[in-house]
Amino acid sequence: MFEIIPAVDILDGKCVRLKQGSFDKETIYYKNPIEAALHWQEQGATRLHVVDLDGARTGTPKNLAIILKMLESIKIPIQVGGGYRKMDDVEKLIGLGVSRVVLGTSAIFNPNLIEKVTERFGEKIIVGIDAKKGKVMANGWTNVSQKTAVALAQEAVDMGITRFIFTDISRDGMLNGPNFEEIEKFSNFVKVNVIASGGITKKEDIDQLKTIKNLEGCIIGQALYTGNIKLEEVL
Repeated sequence: MFEIIPAVDILDGKCVRLKQGSFDKETIYYKNPIEAALHWQEQGATRLHVVDLDGARTGTPKNLAIILKMLESIKIPIQVGGGYRKMDDVEKLIGLGVSRVVLGTSAIFNPNLIEKVTERFGEKIIVGIDAKKGKVMANGWTNVSQKTAVALAQEAVDMGITRFIFTDISRDGMLNGPNFEEIEKFSNFVKVNVIASGGITKKEDIDQLKTIKNLEGCIIGQALYTGNIKLEEVL
């Protein structure tokens, strides 16, 4: 089943969307992210993708209290990323009931962590690869790594990772369509489950993504919040 996953990005305690990952280009959609989570659950979502943007930028989780309240308020599973770069952080999230933990920057700077958490938690661990012109972006998309997306992915697969989120950040929040070529290139290379993110604008984008091998779902943010895509219509 191809899963369509609404995004709930949290910054300064609010549900926001950024353009191309820029913290200077935020739009607030809900002052309370719990309301956003409840809304997407009511619309039929089977999972949510939650990002602690404050944590992604600083390396220290900032919105754990909101995530805990979200877990208490909704029934569908959530996957969480953003600043979770230590074993203790991962243990805490999974202990609270988060279904999957997304690791990004830590996959670049602390590959030993990936190996340890994958050995312990298996498919509950996702590596999120945020790329721009083929290079991996780190620290909430503020730093360019010298690693390519496919090189980092191969390292993660070798350590036991079985699922990735691939985001082309040049398309994220821009409503100009996904980078199908890069998504397909990445998905064909890793040969494990991939969730696509970034630029999904209309139902036809989803239909095209469904044709890509190894792609098991997509994350949609801006297009849902603007109404370009109506969740109940595409599910």
